[in-house]
Amino acid sequence: MMIENSMKEFLEKVASKSPTPGGGSVAALAGAIACSLASMVCNLTIGKKKYEDVEEKMKEYLDAVGKMKNEFEILIDEDARAFDKVMEAFKLKKNLQEAYKKASLVPLKTAEKSLEAIKYIFNIAKYGNKNAISDAGVAAQMANASFHSALFNVKINLPYIEDEKYRSDLEKKLFKMENEMKDLFNKTMEEVKNRMEK
Repeated sequence: MMIENSMKEFLEKVASKSPTPGGGSVAALAGAIACSLASMVCNLTIGKKKYEDVEEKMKEYLDAVGKMKNEFEILIDEDARAFDKVMEAFKLKKNLQEAYKKASLVPLKTAEKSLEAIKYIFNIAKYGNKNAISDAGVAAQMANASFHSALFNVKINLPYIEDEKYRSDLEKKLFKMENEMKDLFNKTMEEVKNRMEK
């Protein structure tokens, strides 16, 4: 199957010597892929007689991850724009602190969204069509990759932020989020493994 032109162009831009789109945009793309796969599992469950008792749940999950996919798509572009603002501020020697904060907040949104996504993916893995359980597993892996990739892009900006309270509060938040993601990811992988073995 041919890669869609827009995706092919995106990959070529990532591979180029231009700094944007970079890791933050790729992190958001991974989140969008996670939600797309989660949607697929929902769609392969809805309408199946064997899964009638969870159909309403799956419809809710489908709606939620579909909205998140759209939000991740927006974050792909937002991240590139935020980095461009840093470069612009650096050249002009003004508003640099504001630009660094913005450049940390966009990937933070991606990380938060990935954390939200894996909560739904856990339930989709638990209740979804067993024949698509490996896809739910890949969705979880992509959400986890999105989360940790986004955190790299938050953390790289932190040393440049002079506001100590802002930096300290953000570091505490990241620590809490990392523990939550670790727990949810492990639970989801355990669910996937158990359902694959049954």
